[in-house]
Amino acid sequence: MQKHEKYIERDDLIGATHLQVSVFYDKGGVSYFNGQTSPRGFYLSVTPVTRGNGMISYTMFTGLKRLLHEVNRYSDKQFRHALAVSEAYEDELIAAVVAKNKAA
Repeated sequence: MQKHEKYIERDDLIGATHLQVSVFYDKGGVSYFNGQTSPRGFYLSVTPVTRGNGMISYTMFTGLKRLLHEVNRYSDKQFRHALAVSEAYEDELIAAVVAKNKAA
């Protein structure tokens, strides 16, 4: 299974130097943290991270994720479709994470 990641350097984040933007497949199921069920499919996530000395660090629960499309199983064709769909929501999710970071 593939995962697409990129890092965007930002000066306006508190306690972070970059935003990690990822498109990935998640099998879904019940979350033991909040007891909710998440659907199986492709997701877009944005998380504030600190990059330096070959390491990446982050604070838990500071990022956001969004379901791009629900699927029954993984395929490369659906992954490429998820990458194309993610471009429409990327700016919106980045703005929400930056606002959440500044409010903390």
